[in-house]
Amino acid sequence: MKFLSIRYILFRLIHAVLCLVLVIQVNGQRKVLYASNPPEGFAASRIAKQALKDDMRYWQQVLEESHVNPYHAISREQMKALQDSLLNALPDSVTHFQACFAISTLAGALDEGHLGFETNRVSDSLYTYHAVRFPFLLFDIENGALVVQRDLSAVNKLPAYSRITEINGIPVQQLYERYRKFYGGLEPWRRLQVKNNFRKLLFMDGITSPFRIKALVNNQPVEYSTEGFSYQQTDSISKLIAAEMQKPAGPFSMRFLPGNIAFIEFNDMNGKLRESFEVFIKEAFTQIRDKQAAGVIIDIRKNGGGDSGLGDLLISYISDKPYRGSAGVKMRISSHSKANAVLRGTADPFADWENGKLYEYDVRKLSKPGKNKLRYKGKVAVLIGTGTFSSANMLTNAIKDYKLATLIGEPTAEPGNDFGEIFPFMLPNTYINATTAIKMFMRANGDTGDFSGIKPDIEVRNTPEDIQNKKDRVLDRALQWIQEGR
Repeated sequence: MKFLSIRYILFRLIHAVLCLVLVIQVNGQRKVLYASNPPEGFAASRIAKQALKDDMRYWQQVLEESHVNPYHAISREQMKALQDSLLNALPDSVTHFQACFAISTLAGALDEGHLGFETNRVSDSLYTYHAVRFPFLLFDIENGALVVQRDLSAVNKLPAYSRITEINGIPVQQLYERYRKFYGGLEPWRRLQVKNNFRKLLFMDGITSPFRIKALVNNQPVEYSTEGFSYQQTDSISKLIAAEMQKPAGPFSMRFLPGNIAFIEFNDMNGKLRESFEVFIKEAFTQIRDKQAAGVIIDIRKNGGGDSGLGDLLISYISDKPYRGSAGVKMRISSHSKANAVLRGTADPFADWENGKLYEYDVRKLSKPGKNKLRYKGKVAVLIGTGTFSSANMLTNAIKDYKLATLIGEPTAEPGNDFGEIFPFMLPNTYINATTAIKMFMRANGDTGDFSGIKPDIEVRNTPEDIQNKKDRVLDRALQWIQEGR
């Protein structure tokens, strides 16, 4: 009976909710294991290097006791050498920012997309209330430059799609090489995280206002200084940013494109949307049947994941081929993961399991979608990219490995073999909220050595110039593919 219970639980884990959240968001929204309040005066103090060293060792201990395979990207000896190198470069006492950078460098060396930048409440508070922020909204980081989406400064000299190449005398490429080490995962994912957190990283790195900017505007060099914006100005700046940004799309929608081609945008796999998605997908494919659509395009480039059951439901409308979303799951039980389950107020299904033991369940049988009168039998293209993550990446993996549709776009920024089930825990001396993973979801085809992203069948990407000209090269290629041979 115990075997059956384990088998059932692990099978459910494969279809569990895998939410895409930044590490800072995780720490802010979830209870933190071993959380405690720092002593009086901690915010104004420096941290002894020995205390940081002890936290590094404690971080490594929790990691080794909880993680399925912490040294898949870096050896234990290399991790020790990295810790020594970081400590040797620091003075006898460090700032809160230096401590956060050091622990984040260790987390980034694990090379996992769900793990990344680690901070404490002091660092977050200093940035929130005291930082004069870098006054540019960024579209991307490309070829050693920041691609500007909106100049938020008072001087407003950089039009959209200008390229900032240097800040306060430091080349952007040098800054990127420094900051990318704080994040794990594939390079497109690291680039996205650095772009999203660039203001905070600059502030913590001591690169402050006024900002001396070197940039290219229409390939012509521009050099000037500008002030940033303060916490007191963030409300008005946020409204300005909201006005500049496109209104967020809904979780899913469908419309017909020229040529009678159905276009479905599937942006969210939140488990709370399951019932509404069931209604939506049935209505969508009813229209597709009634209008005898010439093809179907499904766009999951903005889908950050959620409940993989929504992906299974989608597959049932486009394919009758047997498949599996994962080849199985590996997980390690520890006293920490058990304590985390108790903290979250959930019944711990692993309470009587052995600490430190690695459990593994292989999914050998493929699942065949049931009968579906609305199943579409024509050409189906699925658009993917670097924003396709977590359960959406698992959906992409199943489509790729079992040829359920044709994938068009960019490789995803997450491997098919992915470490997940994250929990945060507080380090005792620096009060940094660190994170670790306790599970590994294995790629659908069973190749556990492949840590690359899911590659499309037809690779094409949009450039900043395409976005500027409101051109979607990926969608255009999908339309062309559907129309080929008609």
